[in-house]
Amino acid sequence: MTRFRLMTANVLEDSADPAALAALIDRLDPDIVFLQEMTEGPAEVLTSRFDNHYVFPSAEFEGRGVATKFDAECGSVEIPSRPGTYARFELDGRELIAGGFHMSNPIQFPWWRSVAERRDQVAAVIEWGRSQDSDALVLAGDFNATPIWPLYKRLVADWDDLPAELAATEGRDPDLTWAWRPGWPRMLRIDHVFGRGVRAITSTVEPVQGSDHHALVVDVELNPTP
Repeated sequence: MTRFRLMTANVLEDSADPAALAALIDRLDPDIVFLQEMTEGPAEVLTSRFDNHYVFPSAEFEGRGVATKFDAECGSVEIPSRPGTYARFELDGRELIAGGFHMSNPIQFPWWRSVAERRDQVAAVIEWGRSQDSDALVLAGDFNATPIWPLYKRLVADWDDLPAELAATEGRDPDLTWAWRPGWPRMLRIDHVFGRGVRAITSTVEPVQGSDHHALVVDVELNPTP
């Protein structure tokens, strides 16, 4: 086995419908799931479907979790304000690490504090990623940054934007992921999957009932060994 399906979604705290989220996960059948803004209901969806999980539900924006089918080591990634989560597992005899993150809102008042916080967050993520001794690394989540934002540009200096690279080979634009309100047309691409040592085979977005974000679902394949 050299590929796996990853799903990442911001479920907008208590706005997302847990039953609909459960049905979505059952239909998509991902191997690993990262959730942001996760409250108790979505957390129970993960823990009831995956034996391996690491969840921190919260009524605030900090709720987060990872769940996976793989026999994985799961834990926290310490970054300022909003820690991430990770899963370390083996695929085809090679070690792979997947990290899930939710960066602070760039326009939250006072905006100058958000600018500093985001700068520190992305620096911590980059430092963490560079420190990982693994065959492949994947970063996923709500980065609150379109491709024109400095935060995004700092990340793609170290890692590939997997959905964007796949879309380029298919002659299309990558899918947008965020709408101004749940159910409204998508406007921006702020949810991402980055990687090194891997590539995307497929990439789609799926509506999450009650959330302003669509789930980003990527089939990830390990690059061939040299």
